[in-house]
Amino acid sequence: MSTSQAPALEVATLRLVNAIALTAGTRSHSRRLRAVTGIDLPPSDLRFLELLSGREPAATTVIARELGIDITQASRQAAQLHKAGHLARTTDPDDRRRTLLSLTDETTALMDAWLMAWSRDYLAVISTWTPEQIEVLGSWFALVLHRFSEALPDSPRPAVADRWLELAGEEYDPATRFFLHTMIGIVTWVALSGGFKTLLELRSAGVSEAGFLALHVIATSGPLSIAEVAGRLAVDPSQASKRITELVNDGFLDRAVDEFDRRSTRVRVSRKGKQLVDGVFEFQMAGFGVLTTDLGRAERDQWTPYVEAYVDGMLNRRVGSDGLIRPQEVELSKR
Repeated sequence: MSTSQAPALEVATLRLVNAIALTAGTRSHSRRLRAVTGIDLPPSDLRFLELLSGREPAATTVIARELGIDITQASRQAAQLHKAGHLARTTDPDDRRRTLLSLTDETTALMDAWLMAWSRDYLAVISTWTPEQIEVLGSWFALVLHRFSEALPDSPRPAVADRWLELAGEEYDPATRFFLHTMIGIVTWVALSGGFKTLLELRSAGVSEAGFLALHVIATSGPLSIAEVAGRLAVDPSQASKRITELVNDGFLDRAVDEFDRRSTRVRVSRKGKQLVDGVFEFQMAGFGVLTTDLGRAERDQWTPYVEAYVDGMLNRRVGSDGLIRPQEVELSKR
C-alpha cells in the first residue's frame, strides 16, 4: 500500500514512529543528552542505561535479550559502563553465580534529569493546545502503544514512563500528564524494539540499519550533499561519506552534480533505493493496518487532524550539532 492509498491517520503515525527510530539509531539523542547534562555517550550505551532506568537490577542475559544484542556485546558494554561509574554490580540473592546490574546513584540522578528534559520536547508543538485537544491526541497514541504491545508481546517493557510519573508528580494537568506518559512509553518502546533492523532482516534487504537510515533521510529530503546527510544523521561527515559510498556501490543511491555549485556532488535515491524504502513502508503499513481495522469513520475523523498537526509540528524540528532543537524547513521524515 503506497502513501497515497494508506489512511492518513496511520501514515502520520508511522511518520512519527520512523522519526523516533531514526533519532534512536543516530547520535541525535546522544547530542541532546550532551546539551542537557554535559555527558557524552554513544547511542548504544545510552540505550543500555535507559533500559535500566527506573527498574530493578537485571542480569546481563536479560539486558542482552531486551536490547536485541548478543551476550558478548552486552557484557563488554556492561564492563565499560561499570568502569565509567555508571553501573553497579551486585550478586543475585537467588543465584550467587549470577551478577545483577543497576544504575549507580549518580547515574540514576543523571538519567532522571535527562528523562525530564527530553520528555518536555514532546510538548513543544502543543503548548497552545487546550487540555481537551491534548486528551484527544493522547487517546490515539495510548491506543497505538496498547496495540503495538499486544501485537509484539516479547518486546521490551521499559520502566521509563512509570519512572517519569514518579518524578513529574503534579507538575502537569491530567490530560498533559496522560499524554506525556503515553508518549514516553512509545518513544522508549520504539527505541528498544530493534528499529529498522528487524524490518530489514525480514525483507532480506541487503543493507545495514545504518545504511538504511542514510537512505531513508535522502529518500525523504534529497538530493542532499554529504554535509547535509551528516547533519541529519548527527554523524561525522567521514561516517556519512562512507555510508553513502556503500549505498552508491550497491545501487541504492545515485550521485549528481550540484546545480548551484558544479564542484560539489549531491546524492539522490535511485530506483532500487526507492523500491527498498517504499517496500519497508508498505511492510510497516500492512502490519499497522491490521491493528486498526476496527476503527470507525467517526473515530478517524476525530483523531486524524490532531495527529497530523502534531506530527507535522514535531517533524519540523531537528537536533543540531550542539544538541539544541530548532525548526527546519525540510522535514526529517515524511513517513
